[in-house]
Amino acid sequence: MSQFTDKQTQHQGINSGSNNEKAGANRILSVTLLVTLISVAGIALPYPILAPLFAAGTSPLTQFLNLPSELLLGIVLGIYPLGIIIGSSIIGAISDNYGRKKILSLTLLGSAFGYSLTAFSAASENFLLFCISRLLTGLCEGNISIARAIAADLHPIIDKTRSFSLISSMGYGGYLLGPLAGGYLVMAGIDMVFWVAALACLTCALMSHILLPKSLNKPDKHAETGSSLSLLAQPDLRRFFLLYLFLTMGVNLYYEYYPLHLVREFGYQPIDISWATVFLTTCMILTSVFINPIIQRRLDHPHASLLGIILFGSALGALPFFIDQGYLITFALMGAGIAIYNGFLPSYLSHSYENRAQGKLMGMLVTIFCLGNLLAALIGGLVSMFDVRWALFLGASISFTAAIIFYHGHFKAKIWPFAGKQVEPSR
Repeated sequence: MSQFTDKQTQHQGINSGSNNEKAGANRILSVTLLVTLISVAGIALPYPILAPLFAAGTSPLTQFLNLPSELLLGIVLGIYPLGIIIGSSIIGAISDNYGRKKILSLTLLGSAFGYSLTAFSAASENFLLFCISRLLTGLCEGNISIARAIAADLHPIIDKTRSFSLISSMGYGGYLLGPLAGGYLVMAGIDMVFWVAALACLTCALMSHILLPKSLNKPDKHAETGSSLSLLAQPDLRRFFLLYLFLTMGVNLYYEYYPLHLVREFGYQPIDISWATVFLTTCMILTSVFINPIIQRRLDHPHASLLGIILFGSALGALPFFIDQGYLITFALMGAGIAIYNGFLPSYLSHSYENRAQGKLMGMLVTIFCLGNLLAALIGGLVSMFDVRWALFLGASISFTAAIIFYHGHFKAKIWPFAGKQVEPSR
């Protein structure tokens, strides 16, 4: 009979094996998935409105110090992940010391306040206040690291790869519902988009406080002092930091600038971008739920992760060459690639360092993702002033660089102490 580790027993207060234990773990995961879905939907609400707004350049919100609108868009896109970089570097570690439930609920309340301030600044068309409120919101949005830490804590009752795939699929669901809602809500005013996001985060905070068990308020006995970035004192984790930074820069160059590409190449409006995003995220969800379990039975975590990275990079490099609706082919392949590496790469890291505090470890991933987001927004803003397609080509090149770093680090240099289960038997 498999057993929980001491850390997992402390969080859940149970030992694996009985139906009650499995039911308890499934309840915790279900609530975490629902909170993730609603929270990410709130985050993604503004995505389809920012590119058309700044491309038009007619609103006072898009005019500041006579700077190019593309550069202002890069600042707006970058200031939010800058907040997440600061917040996520400590939120995961704090949840190790003070409990997952308590910190998750508090940060969700902070997000609700940040979105409310963003709605006010959008209505008053104040660019500086808009940026400050986006920064404040980002400070609280690093709490996705807590959701991943909870998923890691539930192992071995619920397999880590399965939990991470489900967490990712809920995130994709949020990115599906959020932009779709945002594309329609903007008709009632840009501030309405952010008021709804604030309401979504407030709802999540109440759900976290009421539905998650008190056992998740217990500190992790493996908790470590310092922020998630203190993990970079280890050379092997520094190498993983570099790998994940390149990967997330490539992915975020795509996320941040494909709406602008659709606007310039096809004259898309917010609703059109919303439906394109729906298609992308639907492919991610279907891959996470149905394809990843098949891959897990046939490939180990390293090969599956590498497959996802290469699939994404190849499709992104091909995107600028497609015309009319043909670009949807690349969207489908990129969605599949993102879902595959998101399902296996975090699990790979968690298995490699399963005796480390998981909140701090997952916080490092979120911090890196947002640092990649910030760099992508700033670099992409400069490159897209010439041609937005170059931002997409740059994203593809950086993603292939990440694949090379991972291939060398795992298969050649054997840098990371991966000790996870390799290939499940076919069923």
